[in-house]
Amino acid sequence: MKRNIEIRQIILFIIGILGILDTIIVRAYVQGMDLGAFLPAIIGIACIILSLKPLYERHISRIHPIIRRFVYWSFMLFLFVFILLESCIIFGGIYQPSTDTEPEYLVVLGCGIKPDGSPTLALKNRLDLSMEYAKEHPDTYIVMSGGQGPNEPMPEAHAMAYYLIDRGINPERIIIEDRSSSTMENFKYTKQILGENDEIAFITNNFHVFRSNILAKRNGFTAYGYGAPTPGIVLINSYLREFFAIVKSLIFDHP
Repeated sequence: MKRNIEIRQIILFIIGILGILDTIIVRAYVQGMDLGAFLPAIIGIACIILSLKPLYERHISRIHPIIRRFVYWSFMLFLFVFILLESCIIFGGIYQPSTDTEPEYLVVLGCGIKPDGSPTLALKNRLDLSMEYAKEHPDTYIVMSGGQGPNEPMPEAHAMAYYLIDRGINPERIIIEDRSSSTMENFKYTKQILGENDEIAFITNNFHVFRSNILAKRNGFTAYGYGAPTPGIVLINSYLREFFAIVKSLIFDHP
């Protein structure tokens, strides 16, 4: 039994170190820092603290049993909700919709550009998938949706449009929505542009499809979401961050 406990502590400690290293690596290779970048380190520190439990276990035993039970069941509830929502996020990105009709508009959601105006890898994957879609559906208009962040040289929608035009997409097919600063605003402002047209396809990264579908419907769209690959360097970070983003959207993101 004692040996099993020691192995568990070693595993927790290793996971903790890996979480911290993940944040360090992401910080070195990815522009900017957000909750997704810090979460592996936060979880890693928590795992290291748990791995050192024998050092402070006698102090925990002095805490009132009701408080200990409350903390335990609160954590179990959080874990249940986390697993449930992460499952929705994962399967939402895997599922590929099919429709008997061809939406007249394809919405490409922005997600950041570099200081030189070129797309980040996550955005490049979205744009490359949008070009494939555009070639398969030559009558579809393409809405580039994304405003300008504080460290960006131009609105994301403009950089996205340049990327597609440089690769042969007819500029007359492109519609610009350059005010949005969140997924909710992507669909809100796109709805204002498209008016009564309520059926769209949209492209984002696979971790983002599930939440985007929810927010598209809240803005009155019948939406079909397609997920582009998430870059491996931020794969774990993106899926962890998306859990908290969904909780926030479910509570606060309403038209």
